[in-house]
Amino acid sequence: MPRVLFISYSAAAGGAERLLLDWALAVPGGALVACPEGPLAVAARAAGLGTLVLSSRSLALRSSPAARLRAAVALAAHAREVRRLARNLEPDLVVAWGMRTAIAWWLSGAARTGPARAGGRDGAYAFVHNDFAPGRLIAAAIRAAAASAAVVVAPSQAVARDLDPRGRLTGRLHVVAPGVDVDRFAELDGPVARPPEILVLGALVGWKRVDLALETVAIARRSLPELCLRIAGAPLEGDGAGDELLRSLRARAAAPDLRGAVSFDGHLADPRAALAAATCLLHCASREPFGIAVLEALAAGRPAVVPDAGGPAEIVDSSCGAVYAPGDATAAAAALVSLVSDPERAAKLGRHGRRRAEEHFTRAASQARFGALVSGAPASRAGGGRHDAEPGSLALVTVTHNSAPELTALLDSVTRHLPGVAVIVVDCASRDESVAVAQRREGVTVIALEENVGFGRAVNLGLGHVTAPAVALVNPDVELLDDSLLALAGEALRADRPPRLLAPRVLNGDGSLQDTAHPVPSGPADLVATLIPPAALPGRAGLAVAPWRSATPRAVGWAVGCAIVARTGTLRELGPFDESIFLYGEDLELGLHARERGVATWLWPSARVVHHRAHSSAAAFAGEPFQRLAAARHDVVRRRLGRRRAVLDDAAQALTFASRIAVKTVLGRPAARERAQLRAVRSLRRGDRPR
Repeated sequence: MPRVLFISYSAAAGGAERLLLDWALAVPGGALVACPEGPLAVAARAAGLGTLVLSSRSLALRSSPAARLRAAVALAAHAREVRRLARNLEPDLVVAWGMRTAIAWWLSGAARTGPARAGGRDGAYAFVHNDFAPGRLIAAAIRAAAASAAVVVAPSQAVARDLDPRGRLTGRLHVVAPGVDVDRFAELDGPVARPPEILVLGALVGWKRVDLALETVAIARRSLPELCLRIAGAPLEGDGAGDELLRSLRARAAAPDLRGAVSFDGHLADPRAALAAATCLLHCASREPFGIAVLEALAAGRPAVVPDAGGPAEIVDSSCGAVYAPGDATAAAAALVSLVSDPERAAKLGRHGRRRAEEHFTRAASQARFGALVSGAPASRAGGGRHDAEPGSLALVTVTHNSAPELTALLDSVTRHLPGVAVIVVDCASRDESVAVAQRREGVTVIALEENVGFGRAVNLGLGHVTAPAVALVNPDVELLDDSLLALAGEALRADRPPRLLAPRVLNGDGSLQDTAHPVPSGPADLVATLIPPAALPGRAGLAVAPWRSATPRAVGWAVGCAIVARTGTLRELGPFDESIFLYGEDLELGLHARERGVATWLWPSARVVHHRAHSSAAAFAGEPFQRLAAARHDVVRRRLGRRRAVLDDAAQALTFASRIAVKTVLGRPAARERAQLRAVRSLRRGDRPR
């Protein structure tokens, strides 16, 4: 299935972000969302979309020279983020959501090969442009970013004209209007509030011109003194200008001509009740890219009074509302008075508005249109070389100990991406809801143990219940991004290949790489890394010491056991884990044991998972248990490679941590973690062992 990655600079939950979720859910084969932590990320997870968390940055652009400089620095950092995501995820298509991400993608160099490069890893991206350019310089950057996109999408003809006034994007620029779930508003056929109420719906930002709404209602109240105004919206999080705007709006509402007639309701997660009470919606932004709030009003059977400009003018016609000259409070007030004074006409316009929404602006039609564009866009990967297994050929085994939240996320991702794949959960005497979480899921076998028998023994017990020919051993804090573990199972089951342990590429929650594939301890490559940072070694030398960075399959010494795929029979023959090891070192021991038996470990980077590192052991040991980790590594290396190699490996580990401390000290960066690791390794010389 294709991987489509939506990247958003914004973490907000405005109309553009709600549209992102609608369209991401419409992508054939599923999509990932990368955005800062916030309402959008929360909503994406709730919708069942895999979510990567990016750094949060201010949305301010032009408030001051210092703010402009900070915005430029933030954009450069975002460019590094999107380049990293493209490199580590290798998506079929990147959807740059909004002008900042599109410019960042262009600045990163990922788009320089242009849309013609179908089949290469760079250059295939779609640009969804949801706004008007705020100035000529930024407009030039936006157009440059759009010129290298395979597909450019605008929500309205007004935005399309602003983006491409000379028609240079013909054939690649498409207008796809957002849609609304009209059925959600079908229950709102009730009487409107008395006294009559005008609704303003949307975020409190300057360009929405809520100040004009106040002046409009103040003028209308000269004819209709009972008229009330309800403002449903709030400043964007972290927007100081928005907070100042709210204070000025409250001050204006307290003036004699509006006193007692204006209410501020803040952000409404569900606007239906407010729309049900309103006589009509008033919209005042003269540069509104589309206007989902206007569309929701029509779906709710309420007429809308909007400026004759931008997206709202493409939504509203004389059958369902009224338009006025942008910025003209007197004209807007006249339209309000006309509607409120004639309830029959208002009701008729409302009915026609709902019909217009049903005929031209449904959510399903919008999703279908966008999904078709994405399906027809050039793919960035050739897509060959996969050997997918049938779902029944793979089983997942995981071990839990007080892991309910992490297990929930894992099982949700399995349901999304690997339906039909059996899951075995071995629970080691959890005191939380881990067992209940597993028992509620169809297709999950639960082995509830009365004591914590240790990771290795628990995995071995779970493996005894596997009937599939291939198995994936995964930590409960792993989350699947796609169906690539099934492709990895297919690779493991190939009859023309020897038995192998296959490890996917492992990502952190922000899409960066985890160092989960390693050379043999105290081997040549491992020893080189003690003196030279892997990042300083280019080409093959760098990959030899840091194989987790490889973009192609390669044999490695061993892999971290958060995610391992192999033939079930191969793992059973290997043990797979030494049950004398209670915790830590099991994966290293497995890799070295397998190597002795002629079973190689391979990194397979086309398969990817996220590992959140939410270890229950960290809580149990009040932090990272460095001394236990050092002792476990020493014991495994000594058992499998001999005493001399263990002593050499201890020295190499100490030198590695000492060199990192030196580099961080020179750079002025904290090195407390490395100092704790160095103390743990040195303690082995003294014979100190963790209790």
